[in-house]
Amino acid sequence: MVNCIGETLFNRGLMTKEQILIVAKSQKKSDLLFGQLAVTLGFLKENDLLKILSELYSIKIVSLEFLYVDKKTLTSIPYNIAAKHLVIPFLINDKCAKIAIADPGDLRAIDAISSSLREKKIEFFIAKETEILRFLEIMKCDAELIDKDPLLLLNKIIFEAMESKASDIHFEPSENFVRVRIRVDGILYVLKNIDLDSWMRMKSKLKLISNLNITENRRPQSGHTRIHLAGRIIDLRISTHPSIFGENFVVRIFDLSNGIKSLIELGFSRDDFLWLKKVISFPSGIFLIVGPTGSGKTTTLYSLLKEINSASINIMTLEDPVEYQIDGIKQLDLREEGILSFADGVRSILRQDPDVMLVGEIRDEATAATAIRASLTGRLVLATLHAATPIEGIRRLLDLGLKLSDFLPSLIGIFSQRLARRLTNCEYHGRFPITEYIYFSEELKKNILGCEDISVCKLDKTFQKSSREAVDFHLTDLNEIARVFGNADI
Repeated sequence: MVNCIGETLFNRGLMTKEQILIVAKSQKKSDLLFGQLAVTLGFLKENDLLKILSELYSIKIVSLEFLYVDKKTLTSIPYNIAAKHLVIPFLINDKCAKIAIADPGDLRAIDAISSSLREKKIEFFIAKETEILRFLEIMKCDAELIDKDPLLLLNKIIFEAMESKASDIHFEPSENFVRVRIRVDGILYVLKNIDLDSWMRMKSKLKLISNLNITENRRPQSGHTRIHLAGRIIDLRISTHPSIFGENFVVRIFDLSNGIKSLIELGFSRDDFLWLKKVISFPSGIFLIVGPTGSGKTTTLYSLLKEINSASINIMTLEDPVEYQIDGIKQLDLREEGILSFADGVRSILRQDPDVMLVGEIRDEATAATAIRASLTGRLVLATLHAATPIEGIRRLLDLGLKLSDFLPSLIGIFSQRLARRLTNCEYHGRFPITEYIYFSEELKKNILGCEDISVCKLDKTFQKSSREAVDFHLTDLNEIARVFGNADI
C-alpha cells in the first residue's frame, strides 16, 4: 500500500518524485507511516492525506474537532490499545461501535478493536492523527475535563444539537451567564447555561472557524464553515449581533449529507404535489414562493430544482448564501462572487444563456423588474419574496413600484407555506407544510387587468382548507395549527 499511496500522491500532483524518495528513505529510520512522515516533513497537508487514504481504503472521514465523546464511550477501549494503534471510540451503543483510526491499513489495530468489542458491529472512520492524539491526552487526564474544558463543551453543544436535529443554536449572553437554546421543529428549547469565562473562549473559537473578525464586537458579522461530523458533512452558518451584555451568536445547521429532499419527502399532499409539478412545467414565466423566515421557502425551491434538473437544460441560481450544492446546476453566491445586488446578478446570469433561473430573494424594484424581464424572454424564473400570503405577494410587488401590467403577463403562480409539527402517538416529530396558492390562468389575468383589482383573485387552495385537511387526516392537531397561525381565522 505504501507504493500505492506514493503513486497516488504523485499522480494527483500532491508530491514530487524527489519528495517520495526522501520519505521512503527516511521511513527506514522512523516508526511513522509513509503518509504521516510526508506530513511531518512538510511535503503533504494532513487534509490531503486523509482524502487519499479515504479513497484507497473506502473509509469515511470523521472530524473529531467538533465531536463530543462522553467518558463511558471514550474509556470503552483500554488506553494502552488506543494509544498504541491511534484509535478513538467516538460513538458506542447497544448494537454498534464507531471508531476513529489514523491508519486504516493497520490490521493489528483492527484485530485488537474487534477483540475488545466482540458483540458489536464495528464501523471504522479515518481521522487526523493530531485530533486522535488530543483525545488520548484527555483519556490520560481526569475524565471530568471533558465537561470542564470550554472548547470541549462547545463540541458537546454542537454534537447534541445535531443529534436533536436542531436547525439553530442560540448563544444569548446575560449579565451573569450565557443561555444556550436550540431550535427543533421550529420551537426553541433551553439546552444549558454556561459561565461567562467559558463563553469568551467559545465565541473566539466560533469566530475563528467562520473567518470572522475576533476583535470586532460592536458590529454584526456573518460567516460559515464546513465540517465532517460522524460521517456527515455539516455546514455551520454563524452570525453575531451586539447586545448590552455582549454578542448574541446564532449558529444555523445544514446537514448536507441528507441531500435535497423530493417534494414527496417534504410532506406535500397529492394536490400540492400535482399543482407544483404543473407550475414548473412551464418553459417560461415567473413563479414565486412567499412566506416568513423559517417557513421552508428555500427548501421547497431546491426540491423544485431537483425535480426539473436534467442535462438538456441550463439551470443557474443566484443565492445569498448558497445553502445546498446541487450537481449539474451552476450556483452563484452573491457575496463570494463580489456581486453588489441580486439585480446585478440576474443581469450577469442572463449572459450565460440559462433556461431556468433561481433568484434567492426579490428584495427591491430593480431585482423584481430584472427577474420579470428575464421571464418575458423565454426563461423560467423561480424566486422567493417576503410576504405572508399569495395576495400579499401581489401587494408586495405593487409596493416595490411595479404595475400589474408589468408582472402579471408573465406570472405563473404564487405559493405560500408554513411548517407545522407532525403529531404521531401524541408526540410531535418532524414537520410538514400547510399551503396556500394561486395559479394565474389567462382568464384570471384578463379579469384582473380588466378591472385592475386583485380582489377578484380566487385561491386554488387556502390555509384554512389545508389546515382542516391536516387535522382531519390526523397529521396534527388544532393546538399546533393555532401555534402556527396565531389568532388568524383558520
